[in-house]
Amino acid sequence: MDVKLDSLIEKLRTEGVEEAQQASREMMDKSREESAAIIEEARSEAEKIIEEARAEAARLQENGELALRQAARDSELLLKTRITDTLDRVFRRKVAESLTPETMKEIIQRITDQWQSGATAELSLNEDETQKLEGLLFTGVGEELKDSIFIRASNDISHGFRIGMKDDSVYFDFTDESITEALMAFLQPRLKAILDGQDG
Repeated sequence: MDVKLDSLIEKLRTEGVEEAQQASREMMDKSREESAAIIEEARSEAEKIIEEARAEAARLQENGELALRQAARDSELLLKTRITDTLDRVFRRKVAESLTPETMKEIIQRITDQWQSGATAELSLNEDETQKLEGLLFTGVGEELKDSIFIRASNDISHGFRIGMKDDSVYFDFTDESITEALMAFLQPRLKAILDGQDG
């Protein structure tokens, strides 16, 4: 009877150990599968994060390069504008300095000499220059010249003058603004070539 009991105990122990070992193996296999799934998910998430970071870095770099190119273009345009504006101011100042009453008198006389006898010219200039020019134009001349030139002050003119036939819409513009504009239009293609670096 002891042998049967020992045999039964041994059998139960063996079966219990085998069941425990089997359960242990199943648990370990399940743990390995779960661990592998977690690792795979973590790897996939890490790759996704890395890919997004790369895309964001590329986008930031591209935006940065675009911003730098735009800033360079803006700076270049601003510089060109400032150079052009400076030249415009310099030309205008020099033209204004050149339009002395003596110079204006000479230009006016040359223009009116070409007009038909008896024509009346209308001369517009700023108020400060009106008296100086009147004195120069009419000193020592006959009444004919005085009667053929009508002078009026204009607040629209800073330096120089406009002259045309009285009651006519056509006139010659010798204002500092008009002369500077003509000079700048003449120089603009050459200036543009220099500023664009096309001038050897």
